[in-house]
Amino acid sequence: MKTENIVTLTMNPAIDLGVSVKEMMTEHKMRCLKTRRDPGGGGINVARVLKRFGSDPLAIFPMGGPSGHMLERLVAAEEVRHQSFMIARDCRANFTANEISTGQQFRFVLPGPTLGEEEWTAGLGLTTAASSSGFSVASGSLPRGVPHDFYARLARNLRVSGGARLVLDTSGPPLKHALDVGCYLVKPSLSEFTEFLGDSPDHAACHDAGKQLVINGKAEIVALTMGPEGAMLISRDVSIYAKPPPVTVRGTVGAGDSFLALLILGLAQRQSLRDAFRMAIAGGCAALLSPGTGLASPDVVAQLAPQVEIENFATA
Repeated sequence: MKTENIVTLTMNPAIDLGVSVKEMMTEHKMRCLKTRRDPGGGGINVARVLKRFGSDPLAIFPMGGPSGHMLERLVAAEEVRHQSFMIARDCRANFTANEISTGQQFRFVLPGPTLGEEEWTAGLGLTTAASSSGFSVASGSLPRGVPHDFYARLARNLRVSGGARLVLDTSGPPLKHALDVGCYLVKPSLSEFTEFLGDSPDHAACHDAGKQLVINGKAEIVALTMGPEGAMLISRDVSIYAKPPPVTVRGTVGAGDSFLALLILGLAQRQSLRDAFRMAIAGGCAALLSPGTGLASPDVVAQLAPQVEIENFATA
């Protein structure tokens, strides 16, 4: 099946370190039983999933210091086509510890590097140039030194050039600035959407707020993920809700990225919103079954997709 061009941008990538310990303790040494190291950051994770499902995305990200070289090697090891741009400081790392005795997961997110203007404008330029058609997926937080309107600038660039449709997965002021310009699709989590609205709305209020973004031309599609409560997909003609099938959660890292990757893959293959949404829900659930940032795999998604129940929002 032909797939449209997909470019991903990760401005604050990371090396994701995952370990398992019998029990979390204070003061004592905790011997790690299992360890894994994955390339991380929203756009990189999206590209990793897309590659597994037969697509050939281009992942763009900054690379600095020894950790940056390791990050690039990890991306290359998964045969993800990529283009990095140099920065002066090291890339960050994130740390996840799985407690075997309770099944709980502890996530530690380290601060990223500070980027200078020449560095972040290089990322903006590379992404604009590579996004002449298809989809441009900008995902993740912005590192220090990058202005809050960075994604808004990318949105303007793509609009002026008539290039790719902007898909955005971020939060806070960067999300607000980009919506003021307009995006093709935004994928906030429930907590991110609550922060954006400045309130703690129920599902109906979230739906109405998402619909208003569409009506006002700020986004053509709003995909709102709500963890175990499911997800909503809202466009001018569609308002649907899906509750995920029950799964045993082994890790939450990358679930949103897997959801987004399969949603965009479906759209890039000209599937209906409903069909793309079904695969996205299955992708998010599949990632929950993987420790660390194992992300979604095709065989697990194929098993879960038939179990996804989708309803019109009015009947949910």
